Parts: sequence; C-alpha cells; structure tokens
Amino acid sequence: MEGKIGTRRAVSRAILIGAFLVASLSVGVPAALTQGPSGDADDERERAFVEALRREDPSSADRYVTLRDARRQAIATLQKAQTQYGAAGPELRSLVIRQLQDAQRQYAKSSLAFLDFLDARDRRTLARYQDEIARLTKLLEEHARVRAELEKQLRPE
Repeated sequence: MEGKIGTRRAVSRAILIGAFLVASLSVGVPAALTQGPSGDADDERERAFVEALRREDPSSADRYVTLRDARRQAIATLQKAQTQYGAAGPELRSLVIRQLQDAQRQYAKSSLAFLDFLDARDRRTLARYQDEIARLTKLLEEHARVRAELEKQLRPE
C-alpha cells in the first residue's frame, strides 16, 4: 500500500511540476514577442531599421538579421514544444518535458544574444550623442563669450 501512495505522490508531483513549467513558459514568452512582426507597419519599421544599420555598418546589419532570425526560430521551436507538451497526456509529458526545457533555454539564449546586440548598439549611439552634446555645449559657450564681447563693444564708455 505504501508503495502505491509513494508512486501516486511522485506522479502527482510530476504533473504539478509539468503544469507549473507550462504556466511559467507561457508567462516567459510574452504574446507580443511570439507573434513577430504583426502587419505592414511593423514590417516597414523592421526594414527601415535594417537599412539604417546597413548604412552604418553592413556587418552589423547582417549580425542583427542573424540574431533576429535565430530568436524567431527559437520562439517557433518553443511554441511547438509547448503545444506538444500540452497535447501529451500526463503519462507522456515526462517524455516531452526535456524538449520543452531545451526549447526554453534556447529561447533565453537567443533572446539574450539579441538584447546584447541591441544594448551594444544603443551604448554606441548614446556615446555619439554625448560627444555631440559636448561639442554643441562648447560651441554655445563660445557663442556666449563672443556675444559678451560684442555687447561690450556696443556699450558707450
């Protein structure tokens, strides 16, 4: 009798863990990210972004496209694994849980690589903006100095 109770508990735990994993995975992949570009406006923004990257640095654009495509593939694989897991009965879920976990790890890995790329690009852009701000600040300071000298010349002594 105790053996049956222990087996039932183990099966119940496995089902509970599986349900938790499915729930956490569905939360872990936001719907907006799983759908990819949703319409002509998004497709156009994507094309414009890639073209802007290509003008800046062609290799950077190629890297972005590679990372984006890998992430999209990871999302598709994760969705497929989630569907298989959901369709499998409780007795088969233990067989597909490994695929689901692998798909989740691959999604996380590709998403992190994608974010790392975007963060690095944004940091470079921020540095350029900061340099330009410093240049403009110096220019405004020079204008203020020249303005003060010119106004001084206009004052009667």
